[in-house]
Amino acid sequence: MNNRAKLGDRVQVQYLGLLEDGTATQKNSGRQVLKFRVGSKKVIPGISLGVVGMVEGEKRKLKLEPKDAYGAVRSELIREIPRQRFPSTIELTVGKWLTSSGGNSCRRRRVQVVEIKPAVVVVDGNHPLAGKVLDVELQLVSLDAPSAGGKGTTHRDA
Repeated sequence: MNNRAKLGDRVQVQYLGLLEDGTATQKNSGRQVLKFRVGSKKVIPGISLGVVGMVEGEKRKLKLEPKDAYGAVRSELIREIPRQRFPSTIELTVGKWLTSSGGNSCRRRRVQVVEIKPAVVVVDGNHPLAGKVLDVELQLVSLDAPSAGGKGTTHRDA
């Protein structure tokens, strides 16, 4: 029987994410494996909902707009921080990732140094793929769709 993926099913997919220019979204440019519940927020919406209707072994290509991927660039997450607020022991370079804490929420956030000026350092707390259109190639590797009796295929998260 060919079960089709639906909301709530547990799936395992292989995927390859590409930017519009064809470059891979991951440093390791090979296919990645994801295990998740269809419709969950543990993966980006375009992938979580993009598998709906697929059967095991099926391949699908998706073009994900920013709202279905990592969201739009949020200007409030780009900040100028006075240089003296950084410990002198930290070597600041463009591209360096830092962990920021404080502010009103006291939450920790990963930020990337995007510009260094004489008096301020510009950091960006957006996901590196925010605002980007992604091309994603998916293959549904396994599907655990419980039957009405509560039994489904065996599927374990590794």
